[in-house]
Amino acid sequence: MSTDQHDATAVQGEPADPPGDRRRAAPMAPEVRRAAIVEAVSSIVAERGAAVTTKELAAAAGVAEGTLFRVFPDKIGLVGEVAISGLRTASDPRRAREELASVDRSQPLEERVAQVVELGRARMSDVIRWMTVLRGLAMVCPPDLGGERASTLRAELAAQREMQRAVTVEGLTAVLAPDAGRLRVPVAVAVAILESAIAGTHGRVDHLLPALPPRVLADALVHGLVHPATTQPKEN
Repeated sequence: MSTDQHDATAVQGEPADPPGDRRRAAPMAPEVRRAAIVEAVSSIVAERGAAVTTKELAAAAGVAEGTLFRVFPDKIGLVGEVAISGLRTASDPRRAREELASVDRSQPLEERVAQVVELGRARMSDVIRWMTVLRGLAMVCPPDLGGERASTLRAELAAQREMQRAVTVEGLTAVLAPDAGRLRVPVAVAVAILESAIAGTHGRVDHLLPALPPRVLADALVHGLVHPATTQPKEN
């Protein structure tokens, strides 16, 4: 079996032909091989970012290093493709819709809010992870690399993120709907507060403060910071 045929089989996760077997694996279509490699190396790129080596990438994909560069122009091209694919997945409106639809509306409000916070943080973490990889690539790429394609991609991702936010607002509104009559603020304001609370988890650049547990944050959001029995101190 040729190296390319063996590599194609390895990427797909299927066993290679046994020695002496005259059958040959059908060559992978270029776009199929490309997608298979991107998927196979996604974890190592997420972990190592732009610092990942071609040896690590080839090992993760189960192919020879030469095979990678018959599909991608260089390491930067491959890592960039993986990060873009990851960012598209993290920003996919369908993911937000499905996750928010999975929240059981029969749970107490505090439980629903805690689950929403946890789901939102996971989505934000994925977006930030892949944005960090792309920023790392920008530091080692020639200034003119990307050009028109980079501009098109930015516009595409911005539009996708806008769609995801619209879906998120719709989903959060539905999650809060069973308790709309109990809210002190309009539902739209409650949704905006939830979004801000989730985004604020990743807003600090120093990372000195740990993120509050979802249940603690949910309790504060639902019940406020002041005990209902507490009275304002009298002014002298």
